[in-house]
Amino acid sequence: MVLAFSFVFPGLLFLFLVQEGGRLMGWDPRGWRPTLIMGLIAVSATLFPVGGLPLGRWVISLNANFSIPLTALLLTRVTKTASGLRLVDRRGLTTCWIFSLTAGAALYPMALGMGGYDPYGAGWGFSWLFVAICGVTLLLLMMKNRFAVVLMAAILAHDLHLLESTNLWDYLVDPFLALFSCAALGCRLVQMRTTRI
Repeated sequence: MVLAFSFVFPGLLFLFLVQEGGRLMGWDPRGWRPTLIMGLIAVSATLFPVGGLPLGRWVISLNANFSIPLTALLLTRVTKTASGLRLVDRRGLTTCWIFSLTAGAALYPMALGMGGYDPYGAGWGFSWLFVAICGVTLLLLMMKNRFAVVLMAAILAHDLHLLESTNLWDYLVDPFLALFSCAALGCRLVQMRTTRI
């Protein structure tokens, strides 16, 4: 199951790249037919053997555990391009960026030795991290924020051991998502300031 799920993120990434490449070439990526064709191209690219490994496994070599929120953001982008359907709305997207940047800022500097406490250890088994994430998820559900569904998916994926890691942190955030969230929030702030001027 872990091996099969490890192809989900690379497959979505290749589908996103095929959609964007098709758009640059003048193709309309919307609709079920173009999505089916582009999906077949993405699956073929994901499974294409390079040096004895499928190309999708080479993507995983960049980061062993792409988080569930990053996968959800990529899925949202792919479905929005294909059908106009936005799985995670703008408010949920902003919440995801804030959550991911906060989690990354809390986790990565301390895990690298900046401080006397390593919060990564809280991701093993039942701990304050699990309770905190459940609390945040319930709060977001009450606020009808779609990012709550992403957090529920991360908890479920952790329970099913869908990633190679068994640490809850790896299901919630990864370095690529933290950096992307920082850049996205920075762009959003610049955009808000320029519209006020």
